[in-house]
Amino acid sequence: MKKIILLLAAAFMAVAASAQSEKPTVNWPYIFPDFEQGIIEKVGGVVEKAGYNIHLNIGALHYLENGKIKEHPTAGVKSMTIGETVFRNVGGKMLKVLGETEGGFVVEEILANYGAIVSRDGAYGGAVASRDQAFSHHENNGSLNGYLVTDNYKDLIAIKHDSAELPVTRKIYIVMGIQKIFVNKKSVLDAFPLDKKAFSAFLKNENIKWTDTEDLLKVIDYISENK
Repeated sequence: MKKIILLLAAAFMAVAASAQSEKPTVNWPYIFPDFEQGIIEKVGGVVEKAGYNIHLNIGALHYLENGKIKEHPTAGVKSMTIGETVFRNVGGKMLKVLGETEGGFVVEEILANYGAIVSRDGAYGGAVASRDQAFSHHENNGSLNGYLVTDNYKDLIAIKHDSAELPVTRKIYIVMGIQKIFVNKKSVLDAFPLDKKAFSAFLKNENIKWTDTEDLLKVIDYISENK
């Protein structure tokens, strides 16, 4: 039997329970509401520990050092773990792992939606009076990766709520080897030389839901056995 590991949302909540009530802002474009103690595993078994966070716009791994926010190069990084929440290096971005099996794993990519803040249409159209208000502390675009106004941790904490709430978009992928595939039937068939009729029958017989992590792990196992 295939070894299947599910990393449930409850684990994420246990690490940062306030993440549900404290939303990211333009001045704080991070997954976690603060830098959390975590462990990095690098190629070759090297382990590093520090306070880490994941930048919502670029998937970069940031850490604290002597009160400064710095970016950790992802080259050579395999994973980063905060509590029960695991992030894997997928193409240079640190993406949250939802579950894994022998043939691969399922990840969630969480991206900041800056466009929604300044849009005059849709749910966020009335959230701010103007672009200047939304980005009130966001004009110094050259300080760190183009998205942080300061690399001083205490300064950033002090102004994290002095700007608009930052909505996010979430996308789910399966990762097998070096391939990251969006979770739908067409993307899977485009990525792998599967028998279309047999794959369609598998999806129907297993009642596969493309939003269900356990079902996506079944898809990974099917691809591993039939590609």
